[in-house]
Amino acid sequence: MVATLVAAVFTAAQAAPAAKREKAPHPLVWEAMEQTYDAKPKDEVAEFVFKVRNQSAAKVEVLGLQPSCGCTVPEMPAVPWVLAAGEKGSFRATIDFKGKEGVVSKTIEVQTTAGSQTLRVTVNIPDTEETRRMRNQRMAAVDRQAVFKGDCAACHTTPGVGKMGAELFTASCAICHAAEHRAAMVPDLAVARIPGEVRDEAFWRKLIVEGRVGSLMPAFGEAHGGPLTNAQVDSLVAYVVKQFPAKPTAAK
Repeated sequence: MVATLVAAVFTAAQAAPAAKREKAPHPLVWEAMEQTYDAKPKDEVAEFVFKVRNQSAAKVEVLGLQPSCGCTVPEMPAVPWVLAAGEKGSFRATIDFKGKEGVVSKTIEVQTTAGSQTLRVTVNIPDTEETRRMRNQRMAAVDRQAVFKGDCAACHTTPGVGKMGAELFTASCAICHAAEHRAAMVPDLAVARIPGEVRDEAFWRKLIVEGRVGSLMPAFGEAHGGPLTNAQVDSLVAYVVKQFPAKPTAAK
């Protein structure tokens, strides 16, 4: 009997501090603490509106809105921003996702006299031709041969399978060098620019087989991990030698 009573008192003593440690709910209740925006192609900025209510019997002052990144800009509706008991309010926030891709997620810390809260904004950015090009360029800058792997192979490897000469050039070379929106670092092969350089058969063969170190030009030869057989390389060299000038055009 005594042992049971002691145990009960001990259990109650343990429970009491735990109850005291329980954190009281924050007086500010948000309609949504996380918001997501599905961006459309060409979108660069997303706007969010966060609505809140002070559910307590005392006023609460919002001291500041601190974003996790400079691309996210929350706007205080008033300074100071005071929410009376039971009062509702809202603020706007924008996120600039220009030049970004994939999923962009940022936080906004709401600093108040009743403690801090964290809100989150997320933007789902659609994959476009431009973002894919930028991603592929970053991959190629790290590994020139990346264009022959994974998803890139569908554009840079598969189309050239079994093709020779002009057809091979169209399938494997023109996709970059003759593209409508050719990247600035990709040269126009129809123009010989470097004085003293002779773009003869040996020049084209080395360029095609080995690529160019320090650039995005990959090595197309099988011996260097590329997709082209020796016969395909021969046919491609024969085509470009006839198709493109060997030396820069003399100024008139």
